[in-house]
Amino acid sequence: MNRSAVLIAIVAAFGLSACTSTSAPEQNSAPAVEQPAENTPPPARNVAEVDNRLGYGALKLGMTLEEATAAGLTDLTWDSDGDGLCVGDDEVAISKKYGVVRITLPKEAKTSKGIGVGSTFAEVKRAYPSSSEYRAGWSSPIDYTAGYAFIGSSRTEHFTDTDEVVQITMGLSGADCAMYLL
Repeated sequence: MNRSAVLIAIVAAFGLSACTSTSAPEQNSAPAVEQPAENTPPPARNVAEVDNRLGYGALKLGMTLEEATAAGLTDLTWDSDGDGLCVGDDEVAISKKYGVVRITLPKEAKTSKGIGVGSTFAEVKRAYPSSSEYRAGWSSPIDYTAGYAFIGSSRTEHFTDTDEVVQITMGLSGADCAMYLL
């Protein structure tokens, strides 16, 4: 017999026995349970969803009175002064149908474009080119659901570029609250 043929036969026999030499697993044995390492962190917890509604801080447009009250953001109740459809105070107006429809920004707050109490209407128009004058100041859409109201002094009927913003509110478009609540 040829030496290489003998060598191939030996290697083949050795390889075959090496592959079949392990014992088969027992049919009735329980699967191995993997033990966690001592320094393994606990499984992740459910994280609260982020509220991406427009708003100021934790107070969001569309938030129900119950949500705002539970979060400690208002002490209004449906028995508070209102028109039957809405309740409101200096900081917020809430509709039974739409939730928070108006948020009055604090005096030190600024919009994302830097407009705050004390800004001139010229600055408002530069920052918000789509803004327009209305009876109390200038308004500007934030998106298709809400907008800002940049309110001027009540002693003026028409606002000039040098007149200043005295209050800023953000509100839902199409709110059903009476004007005195907005």
